Amino acid sequence: MSLLSVLWGDSAFSPLSFLGSNHQDVLPVHHNATSLASEDDFLSALPVGFEKVSLSYVKDNLAVIPGEWEAGDIILRGAAPRVHEAPAFVPETNELFFADTSETGWLWAINVDTHKARKVETSPPLPNVNGGRYHQGRVYLTTNGGPARGIYSVDPRDGTAIPIVNNFRGRHLNSPNDLVFDSNSNIWFTDPPYGWCQGFPGVKSPELPNGIYFFNTKTKALISVSNPVVTTPNGLAFSPDGSTFYVADSNSTSGKPMSHSPFSLRNVWAFDVKGSILSNPRLIYSNEAGWPDGLQVTRKGYLMVAALGGVDVVDPTSGALLGKINTPNDIIFNLERGPRQRDYGMWLLTGRDFIYKVLIKEQ
Repeated sequence: MSLLSVLWGDSAFSPLSFLGSNHQDVLPVHHNATSLASEDDFLSALPVGFEKVSLSYVKDNLAVIPGEWEAGDIILRGAAPRVHEAPAFVPETNELFFADTSETGWLWAINVDTHKARKVETSPPLPNVNGGRYHQGRVYLTTNGGPARGIYSVDPRDGTAIPIVNNFRGRHLNSPNDLVFDSNSNIWFTDPPYGWCQGFPGVKSPELPNGIYFFNTKTKALISVSNPVVTTPNGLAFSPDGSTFYVADSNSTSGKPMSHSPFSLRNVWAFDVKGSILSNPRLIYSNEAGWPDGLQVTRKGYLMVAALGGVDVVDPTSGALLGKINTPNDIIFNLERGPRQRDYGMWLLTGRDFIYKVLIKEQ
């Protein structure tokens, strides 16, 4: 079976819902496919052996490390350094779905037990996918490229994609980056300018400021909930009880062409949340290098921050760095919770070079 140059042609979407005549949640858009990766690239990226991921603790905080950690395995080796993003674990198939943000029209799906990988083609082809979440049987994705960046709901069985939102009051979104669902199934997402910064096809100069948005999935209302303390919003997560909202600020990576500044902000902020209102902003963590990217929260409320060289484990009440999942010479862009194995929770990390699986036992 050849995987070369599968062409989908043009496909148009009709608007799903409206906020008045000029305020559509979804604007009509034509999707153009590009060539898929070659079969050689696909096969060379299949699992090869296992290598261990080391774990380290901050000495002064050793007494408060929450439980036991096991070393992790590399379960997928990329054919070349890429930005692997949008991890979403699908329990029905026991697979981790994730994207190569430089590609258009397809995702990876890898079984977290057998490590068998396959390709999932999206219809229509979604360009430059960056954020992903599983919710109620579907995978929700954010797109960084194309003429109408937005959020799409994808059927993991066949890749069929439905647009959810792709504009704010008639203006194009910048580059929706990451998303999360609250307990009422509403969507929160961040919208930095990275598609424009990286020159992705179809992305023109930003029409909106960098933003954080709340999308009411029942009323279809899209609300800006941005706060000036967060300059370049990126990853986001909720505390286990849903009362605290965390946002990563990746201001240290910005500009066109995109560059990394050692002097810029690399913070994680916490907010109190009630309904769609964010209040009481407080700085809880600053990365030592690189930038904070994807966020997750453990069952006990510890914050997991995707970062340069691994994942930082942070106590959000004190801001203390408790430990780090080390991935030497790699960058972790995002992470996802996998199925529990015995008494251990599984964490799946998407990096530049590899995809990792780590088991952590919380007391």
